[in-house]
Amino acid sequence: MRRAACRPMRCPGGRRGDGTFSDLINAVDTSRATVGFLPLGTGNALRHALKYRGDLSRVAHRLKHGKIHHYDLIDCNGENRAFTASVGIEGTTIQRWQKRRTRGGEGFKTYFTAFIDAYFRRYKRASAVIQLDEENFEVKNLLSLMVVKQPYYGFGMKVVPKARFDDRKLHTLCVNSGPFLTFLGGLAAFTVGNPIGRYRTGKALTVHLDRPSMLQSDGNLGWEADSFSFRVLPGALKLKC
Repeated sequence: MRRAACRPMRCPGGRRGDGTFSDLINAVDTSRATVGFLPLGTGNALRHALKYRGDLSRVAHRLKHGKIHHYDLIDCNGENRAFTASVGIEGTTIQRWQKRRTRGGEGFKTYFTAFIDAYFRRYKRASAVIQLDEENFEVKNLLSLMVVKQPYYGFGMKVVPKARFDDRKLHTLCVNSGPFLTFLGGLAAFTVGNPIGRYRTGKALTVHLDRPSMLQSDGNLGWEADSFSFRVLPGALKLKC
């Protein structure tokens, strides 16, 4: 298995949200320590997943008076824990997004132009052999393999609408569509939820690629490899919200 880099790398610049929370859940024993989340970042997938409303003072009030919930996490290769992970175009998009942010770019427009650059110029699609529990299948021209515990990507995009934080399952979505369906799915994700891709649930997943690809973990860059494994960690996160 070829690989480079051992730990997720945070995007430079700006306030932090999902990425910093990801750093936290990899630094403490969240099955014993109770944690909370304040949405200070750019994309803030967790803000939407936790249904936070209003400004920070309102969110802080909810945290102060909230209940403790036991949510699942994802184990990535036994090295990193996440609530959202993917292999495919997201890693290349984040690399392009980082470069634009160092030049002063911010917000959704900057991320979208990075995605366009990745889609049409930078990202090289792989073929993949995937095992989800006892099911095996092959995917040609992989655009993205998403392994998630909640429905949202950044900017309120409901990419895997059926995902749940507390059902003791991995929610996986495999996308290998062309430009038309890809952008149709992206538009729908801002409203009713993304309808494209092959959706499955299970407890454990492995993927073998015919070329190395970058892991994305909660909006951070992970490592590049041609093989990845994921498993659900039931109730591994004690979150007050």
